[in-house]
Amino acid sequence: MSKYINFLKGIFLLSIVLLSSWAYAQSDKYEKNTLEVTGRGEIKIKPDTAYLRLSVETTAKKASDAVKENAEKMKTVIDKLKSQIGKGDKISTTGYQLYPLYDYNDKTKKTELTGYRATNEVVVETKNLNDLGKLIDSATQVGANRIENLSFGSDKKEQYRKEALAKAVKDAKETAEIVAGASGLKIVKILKISPSYEIPVPVYRDFGAQKLAAMEAAPTPIEPGELTVSATVNVVYEIQ
Repeated sequence: MSKYINFLKGIFLLSIVLLSSWAYAQSDKYEKNTLEVTGRGEIKIKPDTAYLRLSVETTAKKASDAVKENAEKMKTVIDKLKSQIGKGDKISTTGYQLYPLYDYNDKTKKTELTGYRATNEVVVETKNLNDLGKLIDSATQVGANRIENLSFGSDKKEQYRKEALAKAVKDAKETAEIVAGASGLKIVKILKISPSYEIPVPVYRDFGAQKLAAMEAAPTPIEPGELTVSATVNVVYEIQ
């Protein structure tokens, strides 16, 4: 009985050794017969849409007064903006806040309520990039006292994404051909391809509240700049 058990153990150990050897051979064979490369594609584009985020901020002793003054000023700002933007442009409210203001009283040694602050924020989406400076100046002249930021984007992101991916595939193929040719090898076929891409990062320009006085004194110059659409592909080729 013990001889039979020892015989089975021997068969089991031999099987493990053979399987390990086969797995190593297959892994080694795969590495020797494949070429893995990464291709990159990048496209520089001009933005066709601008997003201007601005707000009206008011303070008063009473909450109702802060709300009323804020509503009146914001209405004036929105009316002014609507008279200047195009038919396809949009104005959307993105935030509204009303909160109490406190200050520490040195005499009473207590924190006391001093008033209320109301803030109404909107985003203007416009295709007219040439008149952004005038739009900003007009808004600040009629009541907008915080220009948060200005960003740029494109409605053709999907089209540019495909173009960037095509460039990435071409780049990967060219790289593989150079490496294979220099090594005296030949590309047979693609075994695996994994694409990825990056959404265009909007170009931002920040404005501080402290700049409003300077902005009112002279026209605001705006340069949209460029957006970058990039893509990568990881390709595994069979070679011989």
